[in-house]
Amino acid sequence: MFRLERITMRTLLSGGARSVAVPVIAGALLAASATATAAAGEFELALDSGHIDAFTLAWQNDTLAVVLQEDVTGHHVQHAPEDVLLQVKPEAALVLPDPVPPSLSFLGEAGDTVYYLPQTQDPELIWPGWSTEQLPSGVFTNPLRIEVTDVQGPGEVFLWQSGSFGESISVLGGGFQLPGTISPNASVHAHANWAFTAEGRYTLTVRASGTLAAGGTVTSAPATYTFQVGDADPVPTTTLGISGLADRYEPGDVVTLTAVQDPPTGLDHYHWFTRAPGSDEWVVVPDAGTGRYSFTATAEQDGVEVLVRLYDADHAVVAESAPVTLNVDGAEPGPGASQRIVATLPEDEGALVVSVDPDDDVVTMSDFELGTAADRWTSTGELRPVTVTDTRATAPGWVVSGQVGDFTAGDQTLPGRHLGWTPLVTAQPDGGVTPGDAVAPGLHSGDGLSVSSPLASAPAGNGTGTSRLGAGLLIEAPTTLVPGTYEATITFTAI
Repeated sequence: MFRLERITMRTLLSGGARSVAVPVIAGALLAASATATAAAGEFELALDSGHIDAFTLAWQNDTLAVVLQEDVTGHHVQHAPEDVLLQVKPEAALVLPDPVPPSLSFLGEAGDTVYYLPQTQDPELIWPGWSTEQLPSGVFTNPLRIEVTDVQGPGEVFLWQSGSFGESISVLGGGFQLPGTISPNASVHAHANWAFTAEGRYTLTVRASGTLAAGGTVTSAPATYTFQVGDADPVPTTTLGISGLADRYEPGDVVTLTAVQDPPTGLDHYHWFTRAPGSDEWVVVPDAGTGRYSFTATAEQDGVEVLVRLYDADHAVVAESAPVTLNVDGAEPGPGASQRIVATLPEDEGALVVSVDPDDDVVTMSDFELGTAADRWTSTGELRPVTVTDTRATAPGWVVSGQVGDFTAGDQTLPGRHLGWTPLVTAQPDGGVTPGDAVAPGLHSGDGLSVSSPLASAPAGNGTGTSRLGAGLLIEAPTTLVPGTYEATITFTAI
């Protein structure tokens, strides 16, 4: 059996010079796939001075990645951004003069304090910039995109470059405040001015994307950067222990364990975890969110390990205790009654279903831009997640295909053949699901996605469970395209 689902795509071509102004709607996907930020006190490295290519693009196993590269501990040492704390020292504080230069008026008013990292290196401060020098030659077309998609912190963050005569130059395509998008070419190494308007902790969510020279687009997984600005540290370093553990318990004894902070932080959000003997998995204890965990001992708990973790207001781990082990004497079970519980799933009850989230079924494409040869309009985007669930016990395999109709804007039409894609598999229960072949847009020839094309497939014996599919999308339209908002519907079938 199969089910049809639809995703609507929208893209805008404005009038005048035929530039495009459409935001890329990607927040929900980022929130779902983003990895957790490194916990306070658990960064592998803290940097408070030196040369740092904070946003370094890398091409690893045909996958685009954003990494942090630094020359402080060595030469071009790379780290996962979540493992590094970037410290902006109190010495970076700058009081805005009276009058504030017009070129810096966006930073605030005279007398305001900002924490300023200059475009030219100050050896006492960190010098963060960006680099595309690690990308192999010829893989991407220019420009690439480094998107700061989210900023969280006590103040605002600004990023700009200074011109030869002191003027402020946007590196974000207009404006100076993050979030925003940097659009460097390949083989570029650059630095800029940074300013933070308040001390405290800031987190920046960053991802990169680019157009492959061979066709199609790729987008990195999101990365999280943490800046600690000034003296303020919302989470003091502390150790965590557990008190109240007795040497032994009898079944029926009340066990009361208490979390102990040294030194106290004022935080009171905890989670307790247990691990059964012989298991590697820690299991969270439901409804145990305070510094005290109390329960009645049973013989089955002999050898169970317990630990507790302390969290800050952002639910990041501040400290974790060493585990303690329960010693409970055995007890003979008393007489009782029992029942067997039997539930059956018939073999013929399985189904094959393809679906999309009804709250995430609109693809908003990027701004139309002229291609490098100035002979076409191009627009890129990412297919919203497509979920395939196969619960058939016989595992006959499946193919999911997609086909798009024509784009329309009022009485204007852009044939569906102008859309192409590069499929990918984002999640699967086993290794048997493979993405379909890339389909190029049919600008001058070819059908593009106006004919049904495989998004992914699973051979017989594979593909059971839930798989998630996606694709990079590319529209190539003629330069005669009339301005307007163009929409089309792509339909998925599973057989």
